[in-house]
Amino acid sequence: MAIDQEIKQLREEIEKHNKLYHEDDSPEISDAEYDALYQRLKELEALSSNSKINSPTLQVGGKPKRGFEKHTHLKPMLSLSNVFNDEEFKKFDERVIKWVGENDINYSVEPKFDGIGISITYEKGILVKAVTRGDGLVGELVTENVLQISKIPKKIEINAPKIIELRGEIFFRLKDFENINKQIEEANGKKFISPRNAAAGTIRNLDIDVVKSRPLDIFFYGLGGYSDDLKIQSYQDFIEFLKQNNFPVNDLIFFSNKSEVSNHVQRILSSRDELEYEIDGAVVKVNDFQKQNKLGFVSKAPRWAVAWKFPASEKFTTVNDILFSVGRTGVVTPFAQIEPVILSGARISNVSLHNMDELKRLDIKVNDTVLVKRAGDVIPQIVKVNFDMRNSDKVIDVNVPLKCPSCETKLILDGPFLKCSNGLNCKKQLLGFFEHFVSRKAMNIEGLGYKINKHLIALGYVGEVADLYKLQRYEEELKALEGFGEKSIDNLFESIESSRNPDLERFINALGMPEVGETTAAALARFFKSFESLRKASFSDLMQMDNIGEVVAKHIVNFFANETIGLDNLLAEINIKDFIVGEDSHLDNLKIVITGSFNGYSRDELKQIIKEKGGIPSASISSKTDFLILGENPGSKLKKAQELGINVITEQNIKEFLKL
Repeated sequence: MAIDQEIKQLREEIEKHNKLYHEDDSPEISDAEYDALYQRLKELEALSSNSKINSPTLQVGGKPKRGFEKHTHLKPMLSLSNVFNDEEFKKFDERVIKWVGENDINYSVEPKFDGIGISITYEKGILVKAVTRGDGLVGELVTENVLQISKIPKKIEINAPKIIELRGEIFFRLKDFENINKQIEEANGKKFISPRNAAAGTIRNLDIDVVKSRPLDIFFYGLGGYSDDLKIQSYQDFIEFLKQNNFPVNDLIFFSNKSEVSNHVQRILSSRDELEYEIDGAVVKVNDFQKQNKLGFVSKAPRWAVAWKFPASEKFTTVNDILFSVGRTGVVTPFAQIEPVILSGARISNVSLHNMDELKRLDIKVNDTVLVKRAGDVIPQIVKVNFDMRNSDKVIDVNVPLKCPSCETKLILDGPFLKCSNGLNCKKQLLGFFEHFVSRKAMNIEGLGYKINKHLIALGYVGEVADLYKLQRYEEELKALEGFGEKSIDNLFESIESSRNPDLERFINALGMPEVGETTAAALARFFKSFESLRKASFSDLMQMDNIGEVVAKHIVNFFANETIGLDNLLAEINIKDFIVGEDSHLDNLKIVITGSFNGYSRDELKQIIKEKGGIPSASISSKTDFLILGENPGSKLKKAQELGINVITEQNIKEFLKL
C-alpha cells in the first residue's frame, strides 16, 4: 500500500476512534491499540511530503488525550449497602445501635439521585480540582468540564477550611435531557438512553464546547477528606455550611429519630413523579459525625449509611390504540400506543405487548386504563389493566390482522407468535435485517441510520443485503438525498469497504438469526471454525453443542434454507475470516457474565479479551454460568450469582483472572 493511502486510512481510523471514545463514550479498541495506530501515523507522516494540517497528530498540545488524567481521592468515594423496606431498615438500625452503644440515633433522609458522582476539592476556599468517582479510590480529573456548571461556587466565602473535598451528583433535569436527545436525533446521532447516561457522556467529553452547550446540574450531599480546621459536628451542620456558601442542596432533606425515617422515605417516594430529575431511592445517614467515625466502614460501604431503594417507577395511563409491527425475523408484534408518561426520566408512548398470549392474558382493549412501569427502570411494560375504570361503551376490541401490515402476506400463528412468512421480500423485514446487519456490534458500517436505510430500500437501491456493497453505482443519486454530503458519502463507502473482511463471530451475529445474539454467535464460531461448516451443519450437528437447544438449532437450519436472504450473493462480496484459537486459551469454553462499570476497561474491551482467551461472554446469569466479573453498580446479577453459587471475580482481581 502506498504511504499516502495508508496515512489517509490511519487518519480516518484514528478520528473514528476519537469520536467513539470522547463523544459516544463507547470505545471499541484498547488504549494500547490506539497508541499503536497513532505511532504508526506519526512514523508515516515523517516520510511523506503531503500536508499534515488536518492530521490528528497536530492537535494543540500534541497527541490527543485518550482520556483524563487519573487522580486519587483524599477519602474514598464508597458505595452504599441497600435496604428495600421497613424490616431491612430496622436491622440496619439495630446494627448501628450495637456498634455505637446508644439507642437514640438521629438520622438524615434525602433523595438518592440517579446521576454521576463527583468529588470537588477546595484549597483555602478556592476550587482547585474536580474528580469523577472512578473505582472509588482513583477517578478522572475533569475540572475544566465541571467549571462549566454555573451553579458550582468557585470560592468558599464563609468558614473555608485549608482543604475540603465536597461530594455531589451531576445530572440533567428531565426537560433538558429530552431537548438534548431531540437535538441529537435531528443531527442523525445516537441518542442517550437515560439522563444518567447523558450526564456521564457529557462530563467525560473532551470537547469543551459540547460540555458548555449542555445544561448540566448538580446537588451537593457529601463530605470527603478535609483539614482539622473544619469545625462541623454533624451532617445537619454540614448542610447548613453548604447553604451558607451557596452550594446547591436538595430541598427534600429531613432530620429525625428512627421512628420517622420510614415516613420521610415515603414522602420522597410520593414526590418522585413530580420531580424534575431522576431519583432511584433515598439515602439514610447517621447524622452525628462522631458516631459515623465510630461506626467506620465495611468492605466498600460505610456502616453509618444505607440506600433505601425504590420499586420501579410506574404510572396509570390510557391506551390510545393497539397496533402491530413487523420485525426483522418476521414476527408481528402487538404494541400499545399510550398517552405519554414520564417514567424514570424517559418519555414512554409505546409499550410492547410481546405476543398473542400476552395480549390474551392482559385482556387489554383500546381506551383501557393501564398501569405502566419500567422494569429495572429500563424496559417499559404494561403490568395490568384497571378493570374498575373500564367503560364498556368506550373500549374497543383489538383488531388482530390477518395479513402482514407491510407486504400483505397471509399471517401464520406459530405458538404465541404471529408471523409473516415472506422473508426479506417483505420490506419491513428487509429494513430490520439491514439495520441489524450494519449496526456497531454487527458489521459496524457507519453512516446508515434508520431514515437513510428506509430511503435506500424505498428507492430500490437495496433489494437484498448484498446490494449494500454495490451502492457506489448510485453515488450521484445519494448526493441528492437529505443528510448526505460528499464527505459523508465518502466516509460511508470507506466504512462499507472496511467491512468486507469480518471475523466469523461478527458476521454470524450480523445475520440476525432468531435467538442468535453475540454470545451464541461466538459459541458457533468457536465450534464450527468456518462459515461454510456452520452453513452445512445439520440439526444433529448443532445439537452437539452444549449451549444450543432444539429451538435455536431449528432456527439456524431454517435460516440457511431461506432463499430470500440472498446469502450466496452476499458471500460473493465479502471474505469471512475463520475462527482461530489464540495461544492463551485458559478460559476455554467458560461462560462469563460481566456486570457493572470498570475503571480502565470498557465492557466491550473485557468481552473481547475473554473471547481472545477462549471464553464465552454471556449476557445473563444462569446455572450454566461459570464466572461473574463484578464492577461498580452491578445491579441484580450479583444477587442471582450468589444464589446460584457462581464464582465472582472482583475488579481488583480482573488482571489476575484474565492473565493481563
